[in-house]
Amino acid sequence: MKKIEVTLDRKSRGLIVITGCDSGVGKSLVFVLLQMGYTVIASYLDQNPFDNESNVYSRKMDLRKPEEVRSFCDYAKEICNRGEKLEAVFANAGVALGGSIENLPMDIFRECFEINFFGVVETIQALIPELIRDQGKIIVHGSMAGRIALPFLSPYASTKYALEGFCDSLRRELNPFGVKTILLESAAIATPIWNKAKVQDISFVHKKYLKSLHRFRDTFIEGGNAGMDMEHAALMIADLLNIKNPKSRYIIAKNRIGSKLLILIPSFILDKAVVKMYAMDYGDNV
Repeated sequence: MKKIEVTLDRKSRGLIVITGCDSGVGKSLVFVLLQMGYTVIASYLDQNPFDNESNVYSRKMDLRKPEEVRSFCDYAKEICNRGEKLEAVFANAGVALGGSIENLPMDIFRECFEINFFGVVETIQALIPELIRDQGKIIVHGSMAGRIALPFLSPYASTKYALEGFCDSLRRELNPFGVKTILLESAAIATPIWNKAKVQDISFVHKKYLKSLHRFRDTFIEGGNAGMDMEHAALMIADLLNIKNPKSRYIIAKNRIGSKLLILIPSFILDKAVVKMYAMDYGDNV
């Protein structure tokens, strides 16, 4: 691989690795961290938003392509081993895919896991030696969907539940080295991920589910677009870098108290509410 020349236009506070920086929280966080004095190593999927930023080292990474994941990890490791401290790795990239479980192609489950879970694991795994050396932090972008799984979101929710277990194991393994692991359980944040749900192909869905699925999708997108401002979310995440002994989980939401209370509602009550909310009276379509 071509040797990387790291030249900074001012003294850096250290390195932060962030995945998924095309838009949304990832992109916003990069600019917040630059203002705080950090140098950022960022991945993007389609178009590099940081061409004119001298303190951002960016590389294309499609988490569905193992060779691109390895290339990005090698790129990040080389920069991390050129004298600056690795302050944190933020596994942020993700995708929200769904549909009715009866009809969902297995490829959708696999794609969701490649991006939301296996990509997270591989990126963090590659940088563990540098994190241990520098006692850096690991921040993983999970979701409230990893605590409460809604209908028609089983691929997405399954990956977020998987991240809950992964982060618990990771935290307990690396705590003795002084490496802190933080799982973000975000509720709705107003990012482009919600509107991308509009364009997902649902032609595979059986007609008996379509009325409920359309109701769910409209509510899902509306709620997401009304969520926390992504710049505000980025500031909250950046603040975690200054906490010496952070908690294992942080809820990122407009209404954190409401989100905490939602977790406490018994499943049978939530089940009834979901049926009513998404008009899941399939009737004669069964």
